[in-house]
Amino acid sequence: MTRDLYAVLITLPGGDTLLLPNAAVVEVLSMEGVAPAGGPAWLAGRCQYNGRPVPVVNFEVLNGAPAPEASARTRVTVLNGITTQLAGGQFAVLSQGYPHLVTLNANAVVRDTAAPADSRDLIVTRVRIANTKAAIPNLEAVEREIAEAEAAGATGEPA
Repeated sequence: MTRDLYAVLITLPGGDTLLLPNAAVVEVLSMEGVAPAGGPAWLAGRCQYNGRPVPVVNFEVLNGAPAPEASARTRVTVLNGITTQLAGGQFAVLSQGYPHLVTLNANAVVRDTAAPADSRDLIVTRVRIANTKAAIPNLEAVEREIAEAEAAGATGEPA
């Protein structure tokens, strides 16, 4: 018996791809609603979601890559947090277009090599699904980075 896992592939503006559980994605929003927040270079700003400011992360920059150019296809993908570190319980990542739903099983996913610039704290592993390479992020570490920026007052959120 094969167990299936429903997941999403989120293409990032610089071309990298994240693999996340389907339940992590809450909503995809337009870039137009992102307001600058100051703070670290990886903090793209804040967007309003359900009447609350949500921090928007440029994951590639957080992982050590240079900031990619935004395009007309750049979106904001709101994610559910997995810890209690974030005041609003959610954060967002910049994405290129919309996430793609995939159904995975043990035969569909093959471990891949890490990218040279990958932060061991932020990337759990890299995988290959058919001919798509994706990173599985450590969401707890991402939330910790956001919480530290919030505590420093970078996002306007309470610590």
